[in-house]
Amino acid sequence: MRPTAERVSILPEYERRRAAALGEYGRYGARHRALTQGVIGAVALLVWLSFQAWFHPENAWLLLLPLAALAALVPLQLRARARAFRAARLLQLYETGIARVDGSHPQSGHTGDAFAEPRHLYQRDLDILGPNSLFGLLATTRTAVGQRALAALLLEGADGTETRARQVAVQELTPLLDLREQIALLGRSAFDQLPAESFDRWLNQPLSGLPRWVRWALLAITAAIAALVVISYTHRQDIAQPLRNLEAILALQVALTLWLRPRVTAELEAAQRLPGQTNILRDGLSLLQQQQFTSPLLVELQHNATGEEQALKSLASTLLLVEQRAKEWFYLPGLLFAVGTHAAVSLEAWKGDHAQNMRRWIDTWAHFEALLALATYAADHEANTWPAIVEAASARFSAKALAHPLLPRAQAVANDIELDTANRFLLISGSNMAGKSTLLRAIGCNTVLALAGAPVCAQSMTLTPLHTGASLALVDSLAEGKSKFLAEVERLRDLVALAHAHPQNALFLIDEVFSGTNSADRLAAAQAVLRGLIREGAIGALSTHDLALAELAELPELHGQNVHMASPDDADPLGFDYLLKPGVNRTTNALAIVKLLGLAE
Repeated sequence: MRPTAERVSILPEYERRRAAALGEYGRYGARHRALTQGVIGAVALLVWLSFQAWFHPENAWLLLLPLAALAALVPLQLRARARAFRAARLLQLYETGIARVDGSHPQSGHTGDAFAEPRHLYQRDLDILGPNSLFGLLATTRTAVGQRALAALLLEGADGTETRARQVAVQELTPLLDLREQIALLGRSAFDQLPAESFDRWLNQPLSGLPRWVRWALLAITAAIAALVVISYTHRQDIAQPLRNLEAILALQVALTLWLRPRVTAELEAAQRLPGQTNILRDGLSLLQQQQFTSPLLVELQHNATGEEQALKSLASTLLLVEQRAKEWFYLPGLLFAVGTHAAVSLEAWKGDHAQNMRRWIDTWAHFEALLALATYAADHEANTWPAIVEAASARFSAKALAHPLLPRAQAVANDIELDTANRFLLISGSNMAGKSTLLRAIGCNTVLALAGAPVCAQSMTLTPLHTGASLALVDSLAEGKSKFLAEVERLRDLVALAHAHPQNALFLIDEVFSGTNSADRLAAAQAVLRGLIREGAIGALSTHDLALAELAELPELHGQNVHMASPDDADPLGFDYLLKPGVNRTTNALAIVKLLGLAE
C-alpha cells in the first residue's frame, strides 16, 4: 500500500489555544512591565520623601502616599507576572504540540537512556529508548517518575487483560485536553530535571532511630531561645542574665545538633531536591481525584491516590524549610533555631508514618502520567488505529497498512503483515537499503505500542499479547570481548529461551541472520534457530541477503513464506518502493551503490 497523508483534527485546536496564550502573554506581559515601572517610581518617591522627611519631619506623613501606592501596585504586579508566566508555559505547551503534530519536531528531547536495561531483548533493536526513539516520541510526561513509568510500559510485557485495561483508560484520557493543560501547569517550571530515583533514594534512606525525646527536646530548646531573644530585647536595661541563659541554651543546642549532625546531613542531602516534586505530586493527585472517570484502571488509580492531602501538605511544609535553609537570607535564622535538625527529625518521623503510602502515591501518579502521555500520542495521531488484543490458543499478528511510527505518516510506506499458525514466519530477502530492517522495526514498534495501550500506525491490527524479542542492532563489544557473531548467537539463544518461556505467544524479529559466517554454516545455523522457535509456537520475521536461506521458507514443517523488498524497476536498482512482494528477490544492487559512491565505473 502507498503512504497516505494523516488526518489531523487536533492541530486547529492547538493553534487556537496557542494564539490565545500568545495574546494573554502579550497583555499581561505589557501590564507587568507597566506596573513594574510604577513600583520603581513609587520606591524612588519613597526614598526621596524619606530624605526630605529627615530635614522636615512635619512632612513625614507624605511617606504614606508612596507606601499606599506600593501596597496597591505590588499585588497587581505579582498577579500580572504570574499570569504572564502561565501564558508563557501554555504557549510553549502548544507550540511543542503543533511541532509534534505537523512533524517539524516530533521528538520531546527526552531519551529515556536512564531507564535502559542491560540485555533487554528489544529496547535497542527497536529504538525504544535513545535519541529519535519511540520513548522520545511519547515522553510528554510532567515528571521524571512519569517518564520511568512510561519506559516500563514500553519495555515490560503485559497480559491481554492488563493491555485492554490500559487501552480503555488511554481512550478515555485522549480527548481530555483541558486536563493535560492543567497537569502541564503544575509546579513552578515546565519540567524539573530531577532523577526518577530521587524519591526512592530518600524513602530508602535508613531510619537513624532517633529517640522520641529528641524531637520534643529540640522544640523546647527552640521555644526557650525565642523567649530569651524576646526578653533580651524588651529588658535591655537588665540584659546580662537573659544573655547568660541564652548562651547556655545555645550551647545545649549546639551539643545536641553536633551529636545528630551525621544523621541529619544524610537525611537532608537525600531530601534537598524534593520540594518542587512533592508539590507537583500533591497537586497532581488532588487533580486526579477530582476527575469523573469510568474506566476501571483510572478508577483504581483514583482509589490508590486517596489519603494523600494532609500527609503531603505536612511533608511539603517541612521540605520548604529544607529548601529555604540553603538560601543566604535564611542562614542566620536557620543556624539560630537549628532549622536543619528540626527538618531532618520531622522528615524521619514522617517517613516512619507514611513511607509505604508515599511509594503507593508515587507509583499511582507515575502510572497515570504514563497513560496520559499515551493519550497525548493518540490525540496527536488521529489516523492511527486502536488494535484488537485477542486471546487465542496460538500466537497471531495481523495488520493492514502497517507503517513505522517514527517515520512521518505522509512518507512512511505501509505493508500488510499476516503471521499465524498457517504462516509462522516471513523470510524477507532483498537488496541493500530496500527497507527490510525498517519493516522489522515497524512490526516490533507497533507491537510495543499496542501492548502499552496506545493506538498503532496501521489501518487495522489484531494480535495476541506477544512477548517480543529482536536481533537487529547487535555490535561488537570490545569491553566484553565479544564479536558481533558471538553477540548474535547469544541473542538468538535468548530468543529461543523467550519462546520456550512463553509457548504459543512469542514474536521474533531477526535482521541479516548469521551474516558473519559462510553460506553453508548460515543455512544450517538459521535452520536450527528457526526450528527451535517454531517448535515453541513462536511467530516472526527474519531478513537476509543470502538467497540460499530462501529454502527455509519452503520446508513445509516450518510454515514459512518467502517475500522480498526490491526496486520494481530492474533498470533502476536504487528506485525502491519499500513494498513487500511475494517470492524471493533475484536482483542485487551492491554494484550500483558502489558506482553511486564513485568507487567503480
